[in-house]
Amino acid sequence: MNVIPWMLLSIQALIVIASLAGYGIFTARPDWLAQVDPGARFFVWAFHGFAVGNMVFGGLAAFADILLRHRVRGLAAFAAVYLVSLASELAGTAFGVPFGAYAYTSLLGPKWLDSVPVLIPLSWFTVSWAAWRIAHVFVRGLAAVAFGTWLLVAWDLLLDPAMSKVTSYWVWGESGSYYGMPLTNLAGWAITGFVLLAALARLVPRPGGGARLAAAIYGVNFLLPLGFCALNGYWMAVVAALGSLGAGFALFSRYVPTAGSSPGGSLVDSYQDAAGR
Repeated sequence: MNVIPWMLLSIQALIVIASLAGYGIFTARPDWLAQVDPGARFFVWAFHGFAVGNMVFGGLAAFADILLRHRVRGLAAFAAVYLVSLASELAGTAFGVPFGAYAYTSLLGPKWLDSVPVLIPLSWFTVSWAAWRIAHVFVRGLAAVAFGTWLLVAWDLLLDPAMSKVTSYWVWGESGSYYGMPLTNLAGWAITGFVLLAALARLVPRPGGGARLAAAIYGVNFLLPLGFCALNGYWMAVVAALGSLGAGFALFSRYVPTAGSSPGGSLVDSYQDAAGR
């Protein structure tokens, strides 16, 4: 086991715990905040600093994992996911396609073309890589791409309420029915996610090894918006995300391979053949 990704992920986990603890304590007891942080300068800074730190260390953990496992192919996969997700986000912020009309605030740092924070495609890579490795434990090929996409959409059921309604990392052009998010955003996530997972399937068809680190990366990134939603009583989001996650594992775990079998059947075999099995 290489310790570098785990060390980086541990730092991210500490940031997540500190973020949730600070938010939960000081929003419940603002009088304590007035005593320890007069003017709430650090509390306000934390919405920027902790968010950036969370994305940076999570991204570094996933990047270290793919690079140590797959070297040049891993670097190519990272570049592909980063560039494709950036293109999707640039189209979204400029034209409202495929997510709906939205704009990022300044809280996540420098932006590409003054539109998309540099860290946003890194975040797409972090969870896409974790989702691909998890999915590959259960299924292969197109089925794994579908499962990985499912995991990304389940994450967004928490992420959007937490990051656009609880906080203000991005704002929607028009209010939607799901905590202010238009439901078209889920379709955008599914489309973008499918393309990203297909790119990973093409470039790293065998991610290799167990999925403990991948599950930990996914879990840490899932925990932050889950905590924010729970602390704000967004129970529909909590139930929707956890229910979607459970349904995904229940559905795709039916296809866990047995000895001598090829998970996913002929559809998967044909996909792997096309991808250069």
